[in-house]
Amino acid sequence: MEFLNVTEAAGKWRISDRRVRVLCSQGKIPGAYKDGKSYRIPADAKKPADGRKRAPDPGNEKRYLKWDNEIVGVISKNNAVFFTAPEYNEVVSLYTKGRSRWPPETFNEFLAERVVSRDRRDIERILFRMGLSRYDVPRIAEITRGIHPKDLLWITHSKSERLDSAMTDVFSSVFRQRIDLTGDSVDTPEGYNIKRYGVYNGRYGIYKQRISPLTTDVESEIAVSLLGEKLGVPVCPAVRVDKDTVFSTFLFDFSSEYIVHFRRLFDGARSDNEYQNLIGVRPRYRDDVARMILLDFITRQDDRHLSNIAIKISGGSESFYALYDNGRSLFYEDTEEMVRNAVNDPVRYATSFGYSGTYWDHIREISAERGGLTGLINLNIAEDDVRAILTRAGFTGYRYDGALEWILRAVDMIRALPYGD
Repeated sequence: MEFLNVTEAAGKWRISDRRVRVLCSQGKIPGAYKDGKSYRIPADAKKPADGRKRAPDPGNEKRYLKWDNEIVGVISKNNAVFFTAPEYNEVVSLYTKGRSRWPPETFNEFLAERVVSRDRRDIERILFRMGLSRYDVPRIAEITRGIHPKDLLWITHSKSERLDSAMTDVFSSVFRQRIDLTGDSVDTPEGYNIKRYGVYNGRYGIYKQRISPLTTDVESEIAVSLLGEKLGVPVCPAVRVDKDTVFSTFLFDFSSEYIVHFRRLFDGARSDNEYQNLIGVRPRYRDDVARMILLDFITRQDDRHLSNIAIKISGGSESFYALYDNGRSLFYEDTEEMVRNAVNDPVRYATSFGYSGTYWDHIREISAERGGLTGLINLNIAEDDVRAILTRAGFTGYRYDGALEWILRAVDMIRALPYGD
């Protein structure tokens, strides 16, 4: 006979792990037995009737998309979503774009952005806890309820279920970690670092702990934060927690504000010119996007994409959100030979942005388009300023020398462009 564990049975029956344990302890699942500290449940066992209800819930075949504890949509069996409140708030409106229905493929794309990354270092353990043998976005979203810390949207099978209880079930059964009480582990792209949400010095943010001692992403994150402050470009503050960990502060209030990635603002194909794409979808942020491109060139950013650029929703207004996730910059993983080649030829070794063009290409485009770069950033930065920033960030050796020379040369290149009316 085949058996399921508690998490597998919970996923199959669409109830919480805690409820399955209660049913097992009450003897309501025929054939289930306790094996050590866990339960073994026959794979063909039927879901027990819920005796807590006087009558079956007529909506128990449906699922609901909620914002916090309010229903904003009904999810059909085939994963189509029918919105009951497509303009519930600014964030929901950005997702729906005024539409009252999502076809299944749109909902599946939505879920794919919310589930744990397949590149997470402990993904096999996470899948095991969920009773899955392979990475399956719809099943992962079903088990984790599509909960994501960037907003308050989630999936439930009950009109009365509350977000706080669902989060408790999900994190206790799926994301339990040997970590401190300030946060939980979250997606880790490509294994460069371990990330977890938390609090540091009374501020919410994200901890990033480097995995490889050969990378300097911690130092880069801090240096970009300090350079942004000096150049007048808004960047999420980053501070060192220990030798291998940096804390990046969130600059929005969880209780009343939200961030939305730029990728959610696009509906359809984009051109190869990412700069034009950004200012096309949000012309009001032309200056902000230009500042970002200037800073990213100066810091040789290598990971700016549409999920790495955001707007902040606050009440009835929105604004360009401070730059974040800046660790992949300033030669964070490059060899000494690569660094030497880059500083000797910064035009050729400028990093790319979007499908076509480098940051330097876009800076020249911006300068020509605007007739100069007046008022965008403060280029009054001296070599001593840069040395102090790199030293404070913890740079040493050839990456210190390379970052110093790259920054100074990049600033000089920008100064040489038209910088006035």
